[in-house]
Amino acid sequence: MTDQTTGKPVPYANIWVENENLGTTSDEAGKFSLSNAATGKTLVVSCLGYDRAKVDAHAGVMTVKLVPVQTTLKEVVVKKNMPRDKKIINKLSDRTEFAFSSNGTPWIVAQYIPYQPSFSATPFLDEIALVTLSNIKKAKFKVHLYKVGEDGAPGADLLPVPLVVEAGKGVQKVAVDVSLYDVQIPKTGVFIAFEWLILKQNIYEKEDSETGQKIKGSVAYEPSIRTYGPSSQKRNGWIYDQGRWRSTDEKDGDGITQASPHFQLTLSN
Repeated sequence: MTDQTTGKPVPYANIWVENENLGTTSDEAGKFSLSNAATGKTLVVSCLGYDRAKVDAHAGVMTVKLVPVQTTLKEVVVKKNMPRDKKIINKLSDRTEFAFSSNGTPWIVAQYIPYQPSFSATPFLDEIALVTLSNIKKAKFKVHLYKVGEDGAPGADLLPVPLVVEAGKGVQKVAVDVSLYDVQIPKTGVFIAFEWLILKQNIYEKEDSETGQKIKGSVAYEPSIRTYGPSSQKRNGWIYDQGRWRSTDEKDGDGITQASPHFQLTLSN
């Protein structure tokens, strides 16, 4: 996976076989691999800072060149460090019995936060918080902020750079500071999203408690994310699956209704 302009590798690109439950992530060096089942099919590739691409997969070594998105740099304004008012939206709870994990598919799960007129006093995105559950010490994942698309699904990225975050072992509240980007919550609302990175360093294999041997077929990619329970109302959840977004309100029997993540958003002035 490379940048078409510079030729440099593109790490952490999200790669799906279109309309199939098969995908992966490019590693730090831009390399990725898929099983032979992908040969002859269409790959859907997305990564912040690049146009979404569709390419034909073939056997052997292949190179995918991503086209950079043309962006206009904003003027940076240095603000005096003054006390700020803050408003917490969608406060996290201590309940972690519901969680969603990945067994090797690069899902992105998102929650829609609708705009409220009361946000006008504290319009800037300040901090994103979530609860993770991990069996390894340093599990990497991505956090996204999306505008609302024309179809109501997650659309364009709000931030100019990717947010790659690490989760500690165990149950952890992870806070991500986004205040330095000086981004206001759109009047149409905002999507906050969590992306699994299908990397070797994120693999966890369960062990048999008696023999200590790895249990075949028990591979998970850490971390898991705290989600709403199946009976929760107004979850506003979405999932990027098989190369497309769909609402988690779709009840299709594959557990997707439990993929509604819970994010806490802090706004400031």
